Amino acid sequence: MTTPVDAERAWQDLQRIRVPQERVYDEIERCAHSDPRTTYLTAAVMWVFVAGMGLKLPAWGLWLTLAAYVGVLGYLAVVHSRRARMRLHRSRYDWRGFATFVAGGCLTGGTILLADHLAESLALPCPSLITATAAAAVFVLFTGPANRWAVSTLRERALPGDAAQGMHGKADA
Repeated sequence: MTTPVDAERAWQDLQRIRVPQERVYDEIERCAHSDPRTTYLTAAVMWVFVAGMGLKLPAWGLWLTLAAYVGVLGYLAVVHSRRARMRLHRSRYDWRGFATFVAGGCLTGGTILLADHLAESLALPCPSLITATAAAAVFVLFTGPANRWAVSTLRERALPGDAAQGMHGKADA
């Protein structure tokens, strides 16, 4: 039981699917290249948290501050994801997104540890403010290029082999 396939109809269906898909990729790339509000807001929240860690809080204050920090970051993530007009299926995100997240955490954490060590060893005034400023600056400088790198190949990975067949598929049909 085989069904006859109309090559012209199949090509039209493919084009009808491809146009919205291209719009999704355009929106994802636009969001990665612009709209730094979320990045700056996240950096500001991180700055307040890291600066607050220098206040030598009691254990319950530390846990309360940590819970508030995680809660605010979670809230920002929810608001940002709801604001995005278009979303890709989760399988479109590959190792680059995960690598960006891990590298950002390692870089920011390493900056916090290094800046804190240097500020303490040099006996600088307000070491937590120096640490917080360095960490927030590294976060802002890393996030933009890393996000652009993470989404740069979404379009090429959309349909493997489709770009190679592109116009050739219609010509062969």
